[in-house]
Amino acid sequence: MNNRVFTIITLACVLGFGFVSCKDKEKSEEEELSGRIEQQEDIVKVKAVPTKSGLFETEIASNGKAEANKKAVLTFKGGQTILSVNVENGERINKGDILTEIDPSEQKLVLASASENYEKAKLDLLERLLSEGVTQLQDTVKLDKEKLQNIKLRSGFTSVENQYRSALQDYNNLTIKAPFSGVVADCDLKPYNPISQYDKVCTLIDDSQMEITFNVMESEVKSIAKGMPVLISPYIADTIQLQGVISQVNPKIDNNGMVKVKATVNNNNALLVDGMNVSVLVRRATTEAIIIPKSAVLPRQGRKVVFTLENGRAIWKYVTVSAENSTECAISEGLTKSDIVIYENNLGLSHDLPVTVEE
Repeated sequence: MNNRVFTIITLACVLGFGFVSCKDKEKSEEEELSGRIEQQEDIVKVKAVPTKSGLFETEIASNGKAEANKKAVLTFKGGQTILSVNVENGERINKGDILTEIDPSEQKLVLASASENYEKAKLDLLERLLSEGVTQLQDTVKLDKEKLQNIKLRSGFTSVENQYRSALQDYNNLTIKAPFSGVVADCDLKPYNPISQYDKVCTLIDDSQMEITFNVMESEVKSIAKGMPVLISPYIADTIQLQGVISQVNPKIDNNGMVKVKATVNNNNALLVDGMNVSVLVRRATTEAIIIPKSAVLPRQGRKVVFTLENGRAIWKYVTVSAENSTECAISEGLTKSDIVIYENNLGLSHDLPVTVEE
């Protein structure tokens, strides 16, 4: 009786386990089929562009420094005490604007004395000229120039006239004006302080056009010439590119094997600041080639590979890269002018994989 009960229980357990195992197998097969369907539906999204043909531009990259093409350090030309300061650092001013004024009290007296002596000298000169038939100083044009000059020297008129002009110039120099339009820098002046405390009035910078100084290696100097275009980008905003032109190539190689090059660039929007560090790209057109984005080229199995788009699928193609720059590659073998290359989201692609192109 006990053996019979044991047999019945054992048989029930075996049937139960078999039923559960079948259920789990069916569930696993359903999940695998569902995963395959989802995988087929999950097509990779990529970006692609047609190849282009033309002259490929090689690049020479360097680092440089921007400096205003026109810059002046303005200094004092006389006087004792600062009377007023009319500008501040960073202020943009126009040509002729008054920057600072020096106390004119002392120079006024000097100018007044020189002016008085000058008027007296005019009267003395006129008396001497009466004997020559001249009744007004304006009539001296009738006299021989050399004779007139001798009369002025003997009468002391020339010396007095020079003293007056010097005094007038010294007086005018007490008002310091901007020689050109620009932005004020390095101005530390304070009113009512002696000018002896300062080594300059300020630095005036015309930053409308900047000069970029950079170096290239001696092996690259043959690829550089005056008039070639360059692209300038400030370090702090490397997405900004300004178009410039090479203005000078120094015909000398320094001890480090470098050649100094200068370029000019318009800075109408004041994106560049005097003394700013910049990156420089010099571009030179070379040979005709098929050109594609640099991101389209991938290293695979020790060779260069590009995925092209054909009938909604990614097709693996080996290519030969003849040249490259910061953004593009020149292809000499492996592609045609009619190919469309995948340049984004291409790292995980495999041959003949279905893809869809993002707009």
